[in-house]
Amino acid sequence: MRRFAPLLPAVMLLGLAACGGAGLTGQQPQRPAAPPVAYNPPPQALTQPEADVRWHQVRFATASTRLTESDRETVREVAASMRDESALRATVIGRADPVGRDQANMRLSRQRAVAVRDALVREGVARDRIDTRWTGDRRPPAAQGPASTEEGGDRVVDIALQRRGQAD
Repeated sequence: MRRFAPLLPAVMLLGLAACGGAGLTGQQPQRPAAPPVAYNPPPQALTQPEADVRWHQVRFATASTRLTESDRETVREVAASMRDESALRATVIGRADPVGRDQANMRLSRQRAVAVRDALVREGVARDRIDTRWTGDRRPPAAQGPASTEEGGDRVVDIALQRRGQAD
């Protein structure tokens, strides 16, 4: 034991360094922050309250990207409006509720936005008339579409229809 005694202070310091010094201060060690999650905000024109925007909303079940029959009907109505009015452009904004990890919510909101965009394309809307965005569980106050206080109000894709030229 005596021959290891000179190493004891070095071993103790290594142990303290490994636990982040929590033994000295009584505080938990600080973990590095999670890497930032990409945020794909709505276009600036949609954040202007005076912009002439018609909002539609498609709702989703928890952790789902599947459109219900009533949601497909909403998509058909939006597509019909866009086919009837060639100047209309759609901005599709996917969101997720705040349950879960940021990365998973970002991926889910993207998948929801893409599901709605693809449904519009299947209904005959040209893809270049659809701007697809996603925000994860972030919803900037200035860019809110139809407000929802219902359960699951953030598990949606907002569809903003705007005449070409207003969004440019």
